[in-house]
Amino acid sequence: MSENPPPQQKPPPYAAPAPAYTRVTDEQREIWETKGRRGVGFGAAWLIGGLLLSLITYSNAASHGGVYIVAWGPVLYGIYRIVTGARLIQRARS
Repeated sequence: MSENPPPQQKPPPYAAPAPAYTRVTDEQREIWETKGRRGVGFGAAWLIGGLLLSLITYSNAASHGGVYIVAWGPVLYGIYRIVTGARLIQRARS
């Protein structure tokens, strides 16, 4: 009797090679850089606006009495936009 060779087995999906690396174009890096700079700019505007609103209403309430606003929403949003914009700029330059 002759022995049959074992059937060919497919490798499991997790053992398949990773897809080919796609190169990021210079145009895409420019777009990321522009979006990052814009994000940092808008984030700074939100941050400064929130701080100004808080400081102006606090100084008014301190001198004349009354209620003041702590605009933590715009401040946090500004920080978020600054951080995400900076990460996008970093990604564009790497």
